[in-house]
Amino acid sequence: MSIGKGRSRLSAARNHSVTAIALAAIVALSMVAMAATGGIAAADQQTDADIEAYDGVDEASIFGPADEVYLQDNGSGVLVYEDDDDEISEFQLGADVSEGLAHVLIADDADATGDDDVEGEFSAALEDDLFTAGGALAFEQPPELEDLDVDISGEQTEETNEFSADIYALIGDGEDQADIEQASLEPNAQQQAPSLFESASTSGEVDVTADTFTTTGDVVVDFGDGMGDETPEETFSFELGETASGYELSVTEEETVTDSFMTDPDDWKTEEDAKAALEEEYADLADELGGEATVEIHHHDFEEIDDFTDWKELEYTITYEGIDEGLESMFAEELADDPAADISQEEAEQVAAQITELEIETIAFDMTSGAESLEATWDVEINEYASVLEAFVELSEATVDDEDLFDEELEEFDTMLEAQQAADLQTSFEWDGEVSFTDDDQIEIIFEAESDTENYQAYTDELADRGVDVGDEEVVFEFTATTNDGEIEIDGEVEVGMDDLAETVLTSIAQEFQQESDELGSFAAALENADLEIAKVDADFDSETVTFEAGAKFDSTESLVESGLFGDDIVLTQIAGTEEDDGVATYVYLQNVEGEDLSEDELSEHGLVDDETTVYDPGEGDREFAEMDTDEAAAYLGVDLDGDSIPGFGPVVVFAGMGAALVLFLTRRN
Repeated sequence: MSIGKGRSRLSAARNHSVTAIALAAIVALSMVAMAATGGIAAADQQTDADIEAYDGVDEASIFGPADEVYLQDNGSGVLVYEDDDDEISEFQLGADVSEGLAHVLIADDADATGDDDVEGEFSAALEDDLFTAGGALAFEQPPELEDLDVDISGEQTEETNEFSADIYALIGDGEDQADIEQASLEPNAQQQAPSLFESASTSGEVDVTADTFTTTGDVVVDFGDGMGDETPEETFSFELGETASGYELSVTEEETVTDSFMTDPDDWKTEEDAKAALEEEYADLADELGGEATVEIHHHDFEEIDDFTDWKELEYTITYEGIDEGLESMFAEELADDPAADISQEEAEQVAAQITELEIETIAFDMTSGAESLEATWDVEINEYASVLEAFVELSEATVDDEDLFDEELEEFDTMLEAQQAADLQTSFEWDGEVSFTDDDQIEIIFEAESDTENYQAYTDELADRGVDVGDEEVVFEFTATTNDGEIEIDGEVEVGMDDLAETVLTSIAQEFQQESDELGSFAAALENADLEIAKVDADFDSETVTFEAGAKFDSTESLVESGLFGDDIVLTQIAGTEEDDGVATYVYLQNVEGEDLSEDELSEHGLVDDETTVYDPGEGDREFAEMDTDEAAAYLGVDLDGDSIPGFGPVVVFAGMGAALVLFLTRRN
């Protein structure tokens, strides 16, 4: 290492991207991102996971060596990390533990970031029990997209639960498709359809109550001329339902038959042959389940099309009787023998009994396919399905080591079912969509969907009566995207309300840090107790400049101070970054809490000094150190500064890691 004034290292050899550090190094960005994704989901599955702690950076090695180090007489020191990037027009990075504050502001040329064709703004904020985000962007419409109109919205509050989506898109200018068609007409060209289909559509509905699940729907595909294929239309349909003593399966088959290792046409030539083949196929299963199967053929026809292909028409009914006990025993045996389930025979029998409580009113499917089209429909109605869901939850519990892990989920599941039944909760989802090629050989996409819930207010009231209060929980969102005057314009906003949302997000982030890097274990544990007041992010894009600003305010930072990133005695007191004449620089302030002088060897042990670091002893060096502008950060966040320092650390209060800002900063340095 070099020591003394004038023995500086070559910055070009070890150029550090402070821009990347700052963009990654703001807690607010991580907070709001987690709030919109994992943090919300974790609210329903929050666990008190143990987070491993470390004694210090000598064990974790998460800081990189500084470009310069300035040692002071009072036991403090400043690490300097330089970046010769002179294209940033504005750069501020700071954190102050006495105010529990973190802030970053970066402005850069749009052409340098590749965002010169994007204009708009985005903002997001996370507070104790509220997450909000919104923004609008406009960018150049790609030539492949002729038209776009998207409108998606949803709302879930104490009174309502609804969703809707309306999407239209027209893609392509027809030139590529015309080229394919022209090429197919040329001599020696491979003859194939320019597209797999001319149009495809689907529509349907799903209705769910606490006791019943029903769905109906259809799919239609139009293949056009079908490439001259003269294959007859084939039909396959079935309907399954329960009877007083078993099950009844009605089947219709109209299809071509070819001789193969899986199919022998001789099995279907006569009605007697067909009945024998069906009895052999279905009776074996009935015998295994301790019951019997009866085959009744209603229609049979078998004709030869050519030397290799035959045509089969068959309508028949299979009646199963006395197989319920066998089904239950089979399920129980399979579960008990499954090493992954790890349940006793008695438990397996209980789960199997729950599964067989399912009542099949009807399961019907019909499909007709030919050279020119395919059509399929379905109709399903199942009753008493809740017991099956509960059985799967219990099976999930059996596959984990902690037997009590799902106790709370099972209890909540039962509570939800009781509330749904008491309120007569009914949820429906409908959709209708189509994809087709237009006369101009463009792809047109039309899709509509809608979901609504009846008696939702009564359901939340029933939950409240059972000790589950969801009155303060809400999710409201809206998203639109349209083409307008050669641009795509996007607008969106979302609001999520939930008790202790910020705390949930902090816990989720801490657990993510622990899983991704053991080096951050001690800090991750401290982060959970930091008591976030607000985290905020703003971004602004125009044709000339991209501006990014973010910040966070914590009410309690003692846990961060005590996290011991540098052992028991050395703590981080401040982080500040700013643009300078020849680039940008970030300053990291250290303090020995016992008042003892910092030594070069000690910093080297923590990986903060190496052979290329310039170390200045007390009184050496002539450099002004940037400090955080706490007033500007507080104004951005809209919070008041109390000015109180943390007990025991006086005016040089420690900043041992302001949220993800420090964590990601350290990760980048490594």
